[in-house]
Amino acid sequence: MSGRNNRIVRNRERSNDFKGNFIKVLIGLVILILLISICVIIYKKQPNSKKEIAQNFEENGSSLYEYFMLSSKENIGVIDKKANMLIEPKYTKIDIPNPAKDVFFCYTEDGNYQIFNQKAEEILTQFDQVEVIQSTNENRETEKNALKYKQNDLYGLIDLNGNVITEPIYQQIQSMNDKPGNLLIQKDNQYGVLDAVGNTIIEPEYDSISADGYCSGEDLYQKTGYIVSQKTKDGVNFGYIDFKGNQLLDVQYESLERALEYEENDIYLIAMQKGKKGVFKNKKKIIDFNFQDIQYSDFSNIFIVNKNGKYGFYNTKGKNILKPEYDQYTIAGNYISVEKNKNTQLFDVNGNLVNTSSYTKMIETENPAYFIAEDEEGFYSIISKDVTIEEKYVQIEYAFEHYFIITDETGKTGVINAITKEIEIKPVYDFIIQIEGTKVLQAIDGTNNRMDIYAKDLDKTITMEDAIVETLEGRYGICYSENEMKYFNQDGEIVENTEVYPDKKLYATCQNDKWGFCDLSGKQIVECQYDIVTEYNQYGFAGIKKDGKWGVVDEEGKVIVEPTYELDTYYFPQFIGKYRLMQSEIVYCEEV
Repeated sequence: MSGRNNRIVRNRERSNDFKGNFIKVLIGLVILILLISICVIIYKKQPNSKKEIAQNFEENGSSLYEYFMLSSKENIGVIDKKANMLIEPKYTKIDIPNPAKDVFFCYTEDGNYQIFNQKAEEILTQFDQVEVIQSTNENRETEKNALKYKQNDLYGLIDLNGNVITEPIYQQIQSMNDKPGNLLIQKDNQYGVLDAVGNTIIEPEYDSISADGYCSGEDLYQKTGYIVSQKTKDGVNFGYIDFKGNQLLDVQYESLERALEYEENDIYLIAMQKGKKGVFKNKKKIIDFNFQDIQYSDFSNIFIVNKNGKYGFYNTKGKNILKPEYDQYTIAGNYISVEKNKNTQLFDVNGNLVNTSSYTKMIETENPAYFIAEDEEGFYSIISKDVTIEEKYVQIEYAFEHYFIITDETGKTGVINAITKEIEIKPVYDFIIQIEGTKVLQAIDGTNNRMDIYAKDLDKTITMEDAIVETLEGRYGICYSENEMKYFNQDGEIVENTEVYPDKKLYATCQNDKWGFCDLSGKQIVECQYDIVTEYNQYGFAGIKKDGKWGVVDEEGKVIVEPTYELDTYYFPQFIGKYRLMQSEIVYCEEV
């Protein structure tokens, strides 16, 4: 996913409470349906080289959970992915730094702890004290591929196999917030950065170091750089080091921030010097230090400058688009609406005048050719260089391509084609949302709790009552109810579960409105006798439901729990053996 696609998500969050995080959308749907219908140091072996440690790093980086915390009443234990009990639930807290590695920190009520492996054997006892590496933000996950050990009040690094990575020479070691796999070290009261295999990225010679906040859909945090600071007699100065450890800007600026969202490999930095701000493209200054403030419009790829209370605009090459002479502005996609002496003008991002229509608000869309405008009466319009659609719409949301979701004065929602200006889906629904990551629309009629799925071409492909929609495998979606289940692809076309899960041993199948499981050839393995079932998860377990109660089958089709669990959930539950798999801020299992 590109940086621009990341921006699309944020736009939806701003413009519609039902968009953004898809789980929030589902929760909103459930609430709507309810209203209508009623988470000395000795060591085993010194690694031969950093290469060996790096191999451990890769092996421990697996996304597959081998081990789970098990919540049982008030205590916690550990099970493996086949539901075998490894650590009896008798601890008040358990840390599993890496769910693919059997290193379990088990804490008792008095705060003491021991470290065990999957055989419940105490490990890492050759060190005086071993700790998980917490993030600089306590709410973030711990470091997955390294631990810290303590000797003489100083810390060093070991990998999860107990191999020593560094000597104990640091005052503190923390996992960097917003830079996974990087470790913030403190030595002689100065900060530096290591990677998780002990390579020095930044020498410990700064008073503070923070990640710059950059994250792309393609590279994630790999190209995140560092903002560093040093205290001087005049205050704190900032500089910049890129993700490779190269110093781009010396530590001499009063403030420093990175423009975060764009599709180029260049780095744009907004810096302040002598109370005025300017912009650097990598090491090159492209906007002089002439402004009280500079902001970056990540969707339109332009810089907004403020000089003496007046606004102007620059592009990413440092070219001035509009001089700083405007009282107010709004930006949406390829357009800039500005106000000067109470007169409003609309320009494109190249500085060309488009029209002089007055709008109180402009909203950017995924398609930079369009923006959504709100007038003084609170009605919304769709505007582009060639098209203006001005009707009495109380809400407009961009969907995809040239389709927009419109809400009329009666509160009903439909879809309009911005090119033809034709209504493609009549406004008869309570709301319509685009399913994240797809060109599929989910339309809700709350009168009868009916949900319709519209494909990319706006053909209706699924109709289901009291339904839940979830995205799967990044490329598919599932729509299910108490006794129905259907799959669709990113374009909304109906697909079989064998396409969604090509490597499963067994698949959910329905006969005479009852559900069971068959193999890839279609041979019946589990009789169709259940009201609904789930597909098998990656750990080889599936749920079976009968008479409102849930049970569990294993990957051979053997029933390991008869349908006896009464679960208060609107969503398909997941299981690891007889335990329920829970996924919130953390992933764990619980006894039912």
